[in-house]
Amino acid sequence: AIYPDTQNLTSPAITKSNQKLLQEAVLEVCDAIDGLKDGIITDPRDCDFSPDDLPVCPEGDPGEKCFTKKQVSVIKTIYEGVNVGGKEVYPGFPLGGENRAAGWNSWIVGPEPSLKPLGFPSLQFGFGTEMFKYLIYNDPEWDYSGYNFENFWEDTEYAASYLNATNPDYSAFKNSGGKILFTHGWEDPALSALATIDHFENILKIHPDADDFTKLYLLPGVLHCGGGPGPSDVDWLSIIRNWVENGEAPDRIVTNKEKNGEVVLSRPVFPYPRKAIYDGKGDPNLETSFK
Repeated sequence: AIYPDTQNLTSPAITKSNQKLLQEAVLEVCDAIDGLKDGIITDPRDCDFSPDDLPVCPEGDPGEKCFTKKQVSVIKTIYEGVNVGGKEVYPGFPLGGENRAAGWNSWIVGPEPSLKPLGFPSLQFGFGTEMFKYLIYNDPEWDYSGYNFENFWEDTEYAASYLNATNPDYSAFKNSGGKILFTHGWEDPALSALATIDHFENILKIHPDADDFTKLYLLPGVLHCGGGPGPSDVDWLSIIRNWVENGEAPDRIVTNKEKNGEVVLSRPVFPYPRKAIYDGKGDPNLETSFK
């Protein structure tokens, strides 16, 4: 959807001005839903923003403050994900992070200058096309532009057998005494937080006692493994070590963001599905202002 012309990998269907305008529109609708207007969306699923509400340009005028109908369609594709034959291949991306540094531009849209030597306009472009060329078709000349998604499940069955890590049955892991923490940034543009939530909820369906061995922490405003406006500095290793070695299961965890060696923002995160709520009166930069 973003690069329909394989001969033109320098002009994505969505421009940088589109990304800026889109993020502004999303934050205008979603930012204050959690009771705090701070550029961070606590849970994007709480927002009913629709790309259909974006300003559409007059025919033939891409403009700086509007979107073509085609661009709106491409944005919908990113948010909606991919379904084939009524079955989800992969969920779309949550609202948020559309114009962050190391956000959509690097991973989803492009062109990302650092990837030019590799011939990829974006990281997802590289991972996706190389995967199909060398692990699915074994054909370095494979062309994505003519791919028929109707055959997706059959085409990928063999590669999925050794690449997919989607089985929610953790019986052997649980019986061995293992503990596992899942964490995911809500604004992660590499891997959708919605996929991790789906996997975790499927674990809960199989294991009523899942809370005894696994927990999920979703980090608002955080990109891929860190970055973004939200705090993400946590000593996860000490937390899980304490759980395994001392039997102290984690609950409320404090995340920090540092600048020049000083903590400038701290927020609590709770095991999914609980989330932090601003008390409405305290310093929003302090974790003590959230319950």
